[in-house]
Amino acid sequence: MSIRRTLLIEILALALSSALGAQGLGLVGVRSQSPFDQLFLALTPEAAGTLPHGQVRSDISVTWSNTFILSKGVRNWVVNYRSPGRHGLNQTEIGRLLALYPTTDLYMFDGELARFNLRVSYGLTDRLQLTLGTAVQTQGGGFADSSIESFHGSFRFANAEREYFPQNHYQLFMRLGGRQVFFDGASANPVLGDTTCELKLRARQTWHGWLSSVSVAVKAPTGSRADLAGSGRWDAQLAGYASRRVGPGRLHLNLAYALLGGTDSLPGLTANNLWTFVAGYELWSPRRRVNWILQATAETSVFRGTTPSDLARPSYLVLGGARVPAGRRGTLTFALVENVVELDNSADLVLHVGYSRTFGSD
Repeated sequence: MSIRRTLLIEILALALSSALGAQGLGLVGVRSQSPFDQLFLALTPEAAGTLPHGQVRSDISVTWSNTFILSKGVRNWVVNYRSPGRHGLNQTEIGRLLALYPTTDLYMFDGELARFNLRVSYGLTDRLQLTLGTAVQTQGGGFADSSIESFHGSFRFANAEREYFPQNHYQLFMRLGGRQVFFDGASANPVLGDTTCELKLRARQTWHGWLSSVSVAVKAPTGSRADLAGSGRWDAQLAGYASRRVGPGRLHLNLAYALLGGTDSLPGLTANNLWTFVAGYELWSPRRRVNWILQATAETSVFRGTTPSDLARPSYLVLGGARVPAGRRGTLTFALVENVVELDNSADLVLHVGYSRTFGSD
């Protein structure tokens, strides 16, 4: 490759990175991947900005999660009363478990989910943006249990009783409020998730350097209730966004309140309305080739007020991610999400890969 051509590529890459860095790319659009949270509408993090009039942005991503949770009652029974070996729950064991804890809320979930997400946004005006989103979900035992257990063993972390259950197996047992559900294995076919529609309005002017916007969103019940891909009910959400330059990068804050319509998918669950708060910071590397993102999410539980178990506690998530330019109008995003503080109301490990591209006027 000639020196002139190499120099031209360097200049174009720098110009692209400079333009992206000047306006910011916002937060990574990953929400809680708990299999229960996925039934409902919740905030998808983003910056306060909106697309210019006539511009279109498509966001295509895959979000994979591994989740293993046990209530205290199930954990105690598995460790102290169950026959040794790695095997899933069966109806006989569930009967014994219920007899031992006749009035206690019990739950366990072991499985992996992959969600193929599509969001398309359009600038209706320079300040008003329309976004439509949906997802296709696959679920099952997955493939990562062995690697996760080996990682825990290498660093002498506890496995949280994973070693009492078969690897790469999908199972859900839940008894809340006297009602129960039991899934042993998941559908082998991909299923459609719920569909969302959002209108976002940006403020005319900044305030002390802060750019702000508000949005209203609704979720339509297009997902399969039988496969835990949707609640079967309508949800609505009001959200606020604020962004400003801080130091060499940008700070983004999101706050949302979602009114949930309930669900027939889970027993005894009167889905409680959700509060979600997100704070994140994005920074371009010194060579302006990579956009680094660190963000944290705190969210109340849909089980709040329904059960005294750990499911009712808020979830706290930390995300680390990176973006790189992919063509003149595209970016690739890679992110890792971990739960902290409370481990029973969120996925254990989440990996996210996405591609965004804009079309139309700049």
